Amino acid sequence: VALDSNKEPLRPCLLWMDARSAKQTEEIMNVCAGDPALDVNCGGKGPISAEWMTPKALWIRQNEPDIWEKADTICEYQDYINYKLTGVMCASSCNAATRWHWNGEQCLSQIPKKGTTITKDVDNKNSNPSSYAGRPISMYKKLGIPELLQKLPERCIPMGSLVGHLTSDAAQHLSLPENLPVAQGGPDAFV
Repeated sequence: VALDSNKEPLRPCLLWMDARSAKQTEEIMNVCAGDPALDVNCGGKGPISAEWMTPKALWIRQNEPDIWEKADTICEYQDYINYKLTGVMCASSCNAATRWHWNGEQCLSQIPKKGTTITKDVDNKNSNPSSYAGRPISMYKKLGIPELLQKLPERCIPMGSLVGHLTSDAAQHLSLPENLPVAQGGPDAFV
């Protein structure tokens, strides 16, 4: 889901079954051959699925550059639903590890606390490298999309962890109690 600075969708969501980024999967394998990020979920040999975040983000960058430029956040549909329920934007470590080429264990080793701002200047030598623990920065740079790091959710939490509590708007819309806890999930194929 590509969201503007108000967390409103800029275009219809590219769901997992949307395979229009098949060409980008080949590009990633060619351009990023040998990059450690590919070892995380395909042993570096492929294939990469058009279902995954990086090919979809690269497709948006290459085919809808105006949307790419306007996008403040690019996230999974699950992240967006959790945001609409709780007002909290965060990623599932399961999604990040299986579909984003992140090293899930490393990204969880440095979980930013809710409300913590991460310095996201990838090229700034004064940035805290632990802010990017597990993120495939070298792969994004090779693909010419280093700014994807700034567009993805900062927080990454494990499945079962508390995302937040149901907002009053969400509670009213769903006819559920306000402040109901919302837990982090993951993709059905990997849970």
